Amino acid sequence: MSGKNLSSESTSLFVNEIPKWGEPYPNILNRQSVFECLKDYILQANLYEYRPDRRKVLAVRTSDRTATLRNASIPIRQEVYYFIEGELFPEEGATRLNDGQSATELAEELLENIYEQLYIWTAYDFTKGSPPGFRKPFDVPLIVKGSPHPNPEQKTRGREIKNGINPLFFQPDPVPKNVIDGKVRPDVPYDELLHFVAHLVKTDFRNALPEGTNPPIWAEPLIGIASAHDSLFERFQDPEVVGPGHRLPYEWLPGARSVISVFLPFTEHISANYSREQRYSAIEFSSGKWNGSKFLNVVRRALIRFAAQHGGKAVAPNIDPRYDSDNWRPFWSERHAAFAAGLGTFGLHQNFISEKGCLGRLCSVVTTLHLTPTERNYTEVYGYCLYAFDGSCDACIRRCPTGAVTDAGKLPGRCETHGNKEHFKEWNYGSCGHCSTNIPCSRGIPAKIRKTL
Repeated sequence: MSGKNLSSESTSLFVNEIPKWGEPYPNILNRQSVFECLKDYILQANLYEYRPDRRKVLAVRTSDRTATLRNASIPIRQEVYYFIEGELFPEEGATRLNDGQSATELAEELLENIYEQLYIWTAYDFTKGSPPGFRKPFDVPLIVKGSPHPNPEQKTRGREIKNGINPLFFQPDPVPKNVIDGKVRPDVPYDELLHFVAHLVKTDFRNALPEGTNPPIWAEPLIGIASAHDSLFERFQDPEVVGPGHRLPYEWLPGARSVISVFLPFTEHISANYSREQRYSAIEFSSGKWNGSKFLNVVRRALIRFAAQHGGKAVAPNIDPRYDSDNWRPFWSERHAAFAAGLGTFGLHQNFISEKGCLGRLCSVVTTLHLTPTERNYTEVYGYCLYAFDGSCDACIRRCPTGAVTDAGKLPGRCETHGNKEHFKEWNYGSCGHCSTNIPCSRGIPAKIRKTL
């Protein structure tokens, strides 16, 4: 959990579309087109009595930020989608006309309530990473706690360097396992939460590539839960981990009790054409990374609604108006939240290694729901990495075409020299996946480590 590891979390240099709070927005969502869509939908839903149509989505184009109304179908490149019923308007009956009310009047009223939120959603869905810049400041000053020994030299002094490992590779002291109180009754059973997310991944039309035969991007998810008061969140504020700007869960949401973390593994369709020999990533992978990022936001927003439906509140830090970063150190790290939630550990390549491997992505929400934490079956920060275990694996080093992954860690920014973005420029894609494909931890925990658990 060293600083050099975290600076690689957000190293892309994409143009930031999200302005500072209160500044004019250069690519704001076209209000008139959204209004016309809502009016059209309201007329249809109220034509013969009130029959809301759960197939209807608001489709927004990246080119001009205009919206159209259509049925859920196969995704189209450079578009994002929002279900009118249940997503834009999660409350039942929001689109019902009252006596004497016109469709124009109701559309104006509804748009007034959702417009700012919707253009923030759209901005995040069209950006290719967690962008620095935008954001409404926190109402309260930063709370900095950190661990009792913030000096990395103190925390690692005297630790034995394992054979085959570069002594420059930072290995933090072990973290404590979390204590699970089995007597406390959660607000929502774990299986219900897992079923909700798994059903979303399986049935939502947005979980599909817009290219080819439109295979699904994400396979069955893993879900981990951490207590919002787990001491690890304070340790993440240490300068050698994420840094003091990493906000604590209850700063994002007063009264926070739990953090839900989701790992979505890529399907075999995404990696099937990604060979060991090719210089650039497979188009399926680059498309999956870009279009799959939009679906991560679908999951985040769905979990917020899930919490509300169960009497709680939730915030997804990475799409919250207060999200930002300081010198590429984020105010909230998805990987570290997943580590606290028991989903896995870090690797030499700085990818997150879960039970289903490192070929996937993460998202999380902070919630006031009281949920039973999942057990952390590890104490080592790099516990699932064969290199950190005994130095026996350097596959990600050999796979990296730029030399960004070394035996002492990952060099931030070096990935940008790969040329993948230029190769896929016409597609508007660019993510490289060499250090997460065709290596022992791509699809699981390496066998040698698994035997020691």
